[in-house]
Amino acid sequence: MDTGRFTRLTGPVFAGTSADGGTGAGFVRTAMGALVIDAFLTREDGRALLEAAQAEAGRVTAVVYTHEHFDHTAGTTDFPRSGVIASEGTARGLARQLERWREELARQELAPRRPTLVFDSRVRLPWDPEVVIVELGGHAEGSSVVFVPEHRVLFTGDLVFRGRPPYVGTIQPERWVAALRTLEEWDVETVVPGHGPVGGREVLTEQRVWLEGFLERVREVRDRGTPLDEAVDLLAAEFGYAEERRRPGLRMALETRLGFGGDGVGR
Repeated sequence: MDTGRFTRLTGPVFAGTSADGGTGAGFVRTAMGALVIDAFLTREDGRALLEAAQAEAGRVTAVVYTHEHFDHTAGTTDFPRSGVIASEGTARGLARQLERWREELARQELAPRRPTLVFDSRVRLPWDPEVVIVELGGHAEGSSVVFVPEHRVLFTGDLVFRGRPPYVGTIQPERWVAALRTLEEWDVETVVPGHGPVGGREVLTEQRVWLEGFLERVREVRDRGTPLDEAVDLLAAEFGYAEERRRPGLRMALETRLGFGGDGVGR
């Protein structure tokens, strides 16, 4: 087991990162076996997570996907035939992604497991400890969180990023802000973000404030009729998307989600 990457947060709750430190995941040791939350992108990272969960709990009973993006799902390629839990929105999104990227996934020998238990809005697992999974949307259509009430640990998936700007290509702006406001009301002590280090409940507020500032600035840039290319350059410089690999998601958000129309002009 790669013990250096998977840390006990409290009691039966563990969290870790991908080998490059970029993506978060974890698991809960329950009376029913391990419940894994997300599974990274690569087979190597997925296997390390699987081995850690098996070492602590004996077996993996189920995996929860917080959303459909492959950096949280493709690591299940080598998982045993355990259940896969996802919201309806995540299941739909993953089906689209699997079809769109079928050839590339085959080339990389990746086969993310498809959901076997799909829930609408909320599901409670009375597994000792109890685990609650809630679909909130925002980062993606089916963005969900996993909460362990007894230990006050919240896995947010990509509703929270730390140390880097969030990926916004699939943003639902109002739902994302509303989701964070909802989570700020919960009795949370420890937050495991989709990307970045584990923190306290304050990271929920930090992400919301950042997001509200970003959306307000987008509105200002859009409402003065800024051309799309210029808006991408401007916002990339202001909000940390200047790296070439971060720009496509920003552009996609502006063009398809945040009011910059097909003519490339904010309106």
